[in-house]
Amino acid sequence: MWLGFWLAVIGLGLGVLIGLNIPLLFPGAYAKYLSVAALAALDSIFGGIRAGMEDTFDNTIFLTGFFSNALLAA
Repeated sequence: MWLGFWLAVIGLGLGVLIGLNIPLLFPGAYAKYLSVAALAALDSIFGGIRAGMEDTFDNTIFLTGFFSNALLAA
């Protein structure tokens, strides 16, 4: 259990470092769309976490829900 936790922390740290060092700028007009897309992605991720805690997680349902939420948000 602890190994998975530390792998997640290291992955999060690496992702933050990479994200801060890549100069990626979006125009201000896209701000509303990106925020809705981020909320849709977080909804799917937290739903997957909840399903994992309840031992009802299904990878196919998670992936189809994630991508359908992202497409609907776009």
